[in-house]
Amino acid sequence: MSIEIEIIGEDGSLKIPLSLLYALLRRNLIELRDRKALISREAMNMELSLSDIVPEVGFCPSGEPEPIEVEDEILSSICTELYKYFEDRCAACAIKVFSTLGNQWLVDPETIITILDIAKEYHLPVEWSRGNIVLTTCPEDYDKAYKTLKPGAYIDGLKRLREAVMKLSKILKLV
Repeated sequence: MSIEIEIIGEDGSLKIPLSLLYALLRRNLIELRDRKALISREAMNMELSLSDIVPEVGFCPSGEPEPIEVEDEILSSICTELYKYFEDRCAACAIKVFSTLGNQWLVDPETIITILDIAKEYHLPVEWSRGNIVLTTCPEDYDKAYKTLKPGAYIDGLKRLREAVMKLSKILKLV
């Protein structure tokens, strides 16, 4: 028997923690259906382990992210949008996984798992934004970002994102 819950709000926000979604998908305990999902009863007793934790960003970018145009076949094969933010310190790759207009998942659960696996492997903090999984190159918290990254660091961030996206493209057989 399963329980149906809303996991995506009207504004495209994720209603459950990203690590929980990842753990449920990895253990095949959830079935995604438009804004809702069927969660198996076994999931109610599930405990998260360290391997389930996805590195998440603990702050919002200052101001609106600034979209950047980069002619790069690898990045454009996966990233719906590339941008820099936080005074040019951080780069980000937004990967559209859910359509808020069509109320439908654009990728399968295996792809979501793969995206989050790559984020963990490359130590890229993640956020969920309006139906996108956003891989960032900023540290998880604001203080670290401010103290460790200089303006213009987003260029090195794009290189890090490219490495991660290249691996993701190969796994998804897009290259």
